[in-house]
Parts: sequence; structure tokens; C-alpha cells
Amino acid sequence: MYFRTQLGLLMTPTLIKTSSKEYMKALCKILASSFFHSVSSVSVMPTEPYIHLLPVELLQQIFLFIVNSAPDYPSIFSCEHDTISVNVASPPLVLTRVCHLWRVVAYSTTGVWSRIQVVLPGEVRWFRPFLPHFLQCWLARSGNLPLTLRIVNNDTPCCMCTCLRSRDYFWLTAPNSRLLNILLSESKRWETVVMPPACNWDLSIDTPQLKALECDFFDLSKFHAPNLSRLHINTHYLVPLSGLRIPLYKDIRHLHLRDASVCALCSSVTDFPHLETIAVDEIYWFNIPGTSSYSATLESMTLPLPSSYHFWQEFINMFSLLHLPVFRKLTLVGTPKKRQVHDLLSMLAVASFRIPVLDFQTDVPLRKVHMNSIESLLSVVGEVTF
Repeated sequence: MYFRTQLGLLMTPTLIKTSSKEYMKALCKILASSFFHSVSSVSVMPTEPYIHLLPVELLQQIFLFIVNSAPDYPSIFSCEHDTISVNVASPPLVLTRVCHLWRVVAYSTTGVWSRIQVVLPGEVRWFRPFLPHFLQCWLARSGNLPLTLRIVNNDTPCCMCTCLRSRDYFWLTAPNSRLLNILLSESKRWETVVMPPACNWDLSIDTPQLKALECDFFDLSKFHAPNLSRLHINTHYLVPLSGLRIPLYKDIRHLHLRDASVCALCSSVTDFPHLETIAVDEIYWFNIPGTSSYSATLESMTLPLPSSYHFWQEFINMFSLLHLPVFRKLTLVGTPKKRQVHDLLSMLAVASFRIPVLDFQTDVPLRKVHMNSIESLLSVVGEVTF
């Protein structure tokens, strides 16, 4: 418990933003003091620093805690205006620079290297030949573990200008191709992948272990992912998946849409027969079809709270077409006002299914929420939470 509490302090944003030297000094201090607490009752004095007496297994667990608790993916490259270099200032690479022991332990801990962010350089003036080899070494150190991968564009001004002239050219640069080929050679190990919007890969990617994917709507056709259960579409989702000739992922359990039309949202309920949760950041209000949508598995939805009367009417119409017998929780992002509560009551009145819990996600302090306005909701739902 002492270890976990103290190491948790290392994950604070302030300390993570400090230099690698200061970060490692803080880590060493905590490790040494923690070990001192555990051996203080022993009368034999060690002949070397306490930090070197830590068991290898404990060091490995600490390294894994540091890497997996970081707020972002470990980034292998650092990109500037027109250069790309190895990022040695952050875990896990910074762990290899403390001493020989830590370097050996870090290299032998496969889980430290199975989570990675790769920045595609686009057009850079300085792209060293050893950088692709370094990426290969990083992936090799992960052994046969499933990979968690995030691919990012290097949106430097020169690259953006090139993109505007030719949308595909950015993705066909020699540095990008070399790095992409290395990543694709490990596609059978991909488990969680975040793709950049509009990647324009003319590829078919075999990902038998892929369970979670974030990508562009039209990039879904690139993946053969029979075990995909979590999907995040990071661009417009205005037409139903069934309207496109792309494989439907029947085992999707969790769907997150950056923005979607009402039509596409209703269609998703039936397009994914095992869907359990659906979240939408922004809804586009088009006339919805008059067909019903049924799901025997959907348990929760997260939707933005409509702002205008016109949008509320379509919201009400949408809920009149949904049939969700096992539904448990509706989350609305926003602070309900008196008129919106009235519209919510109208929506709940036409819904053919019961909503046990109605939750509001809002940044407004609870003391500023007018409780007397939402009290009427308790007549039709079992619980209202903020």
C-alpha cells in the first residue's frame, strides 16, 4: 500500500511535465525510502544502495505501473517542425537511462513495450535511417503480447500544405511508408488501435485479436476484425452502416460516435445485435424514418441534451420508435432547465421502455441545479443522478 500510494504521486500532471532527470530522481527517492521502511528492522547494513537491492520482479511491476498509469500512450518519437527524433525523455525509454540494472530490467519487461504511440512524420527534412530500426526493436521487446497502438499525424505546417494540394500524398511519403509497413507487419497482434482521421490507406488489414478500434467511418472497411467489441468512430456518422458495402461487426458491444444523425443512431440499435452501450457526442437532427428499432441487449445510452424545441421534438419522436426491453440507464450531457424537464417528461411518456436511471453529466455545481424543476422526473424514473 505504501508503494502504491507513493507511486501514485509520480503520476501527477505536474511531475510528469518535469524533466526526465527530475522525474527519475523523484522515483529513486520514493523507491529507496520505501525499501528502507521494509528493511529498517534488519540489523545487517547493506553494502550497496537500497535502490539496487530491490527484487527484479518488484522493479518490473513498478515499471509497468509507471507506463500504464501515464495519461497518454508512451511515444516512441518526438516531432518538431521538420525533424523527428527518438523520445528519450518519457517512460519507458527514460527508465533505460538510469543505470545498467534498470536498462536490463526494462528491456526484459515485455509489458512495458506493448503500448505505444507512433507519430507519422509526413515530410521531414531529417529522418534518420535508424528510426525504423528503432521501432522494430521496440516492437520486438514486446514479445508476443497483444499491442495497444495509437497512430498520429505530424501536422506540421509544411505537411498540412502538402495535404491541401494532394490529400493522399501526405500518407505516401517514404518515411510514413517505412513506419507503416513495420506496424502492419505486427497487425495480427493489434488489440487496441487508435487511427488518425482520413488515413487513406488502400489496404486490407487482418487484425484477428483486435478488440477496440477508433477510426474514421469509411476506414472500417479496411479492417478484418472478427473479435471487435468496442468501436469509436471519430468522424461524421450520418448514414447507417447497413447502407454501405462494408463488413458489419456483429459482436460490437460498445459504440461511441463523435457525431451522428438521428437516422444513423436509430439504425445502430439494430445493426449491432449485441450492442450494450452507445454514446454520441453530438447529434445531427434529420427527419427520422418511421420504422421501429429494437434491441434485446442495449442497456445504456449517453446523448447530448437537446437545446432547441425543434430538436426536442425529434428527440421525442426517436424515443417513440425505440424498443429496448433491458434498458437500464440514460445519460444526458448538459444541465436541464425547466422547459427541458417538461420536454423530458414528454419523451419519457412516449417511450415504450422503462428508464430506471436518468443521469445528467454537467460541470455546473449541484447547488446551482434547481431541484424543484427536476423533482417531477421522479414520477416516471426510479432515480435521477448528477
